Amino acid sequence: RQSLAHTIKITGKEGTNIIKGKTGSTVTTVYPDASPESTSVDGFADREGTNLTWADIRDGVGVSASDTSLNLYAGGYLASGTTSGGWNDLSRAIMLFDTSAIPDGDAISAAVLSVYGNAKADTLSAAPTSNIYTSTPATDTAVVSGDYTQVGSTAQSDTAIAYADWSTTGYNDWTLNATGRGNISKTAVSKFGARANHDVNNAEPTWSASSEAYMRGNSADNTGTTTDPKLVVTHAAAA
Repeated sequence: RQSLAHTIKITGKEGTNIIKGKTGSTVTTVYPDASPESTSVDGFADREGTNLTWADIRDGVGVSASDTSLNLYAGGYLASGTTSGGWNDLSRAIMLFDTSAIPDGDAISAAVLSVYGNAKADTLSAAPTSNIYTSTPATDTAVVSGDYTQVGSTAQSDTAIAYADWSTTGYNDWTLNATGRGNISKTAVSKFGARANHDVNNAEPTWSASSEAYMRGNSADNTGTTTDPKLVVTHAAAA
């Protein structure tokens, strides 16, 4: 019921424009699979090291990944080292949704991707924001370290979520733009990811020792789907 209430909140209409005889839109809600995955997955991939340069940690290859953690770093996770200018960790989130149930001939009019927040921190004073991007992981049912370089840089939503606005007790919603809606598959799996603004824009935050910045949410591996990442798609048959 809680999940349904959130879906109604982001898709509901007042009902004042009902037209007799006109077929309405359909809302399809999908979640990533929890482990063991069968068609889709969510998780994060990391570039880790000790006192790496910004260029190295941002542009290097991933060295670890998880698709079983209860947490999803939808706002990225950035940690600094102990040597001036050194960085120890940068992560990117991956979220896949099986949207093949949407009829091939339907037109998608709206879509909202949501992550239920559970924590945030910014001892770096980086003031991070988070947005949605495409992803091209090696498989649809696992997140591996190599997927670190497989999260895109073209925003799928026109409004990033700022650190101050990140809820740690409810859903955080990105309304997908035309580009994002166009990347929803009606025959297979829709593949998205999330990155922080300093990562996408290659804007190194002001360094301070042993500090961190992140916006974190629940993954699909939490029990049930009440707080799982979800994609809510509004669609209708063409006239």
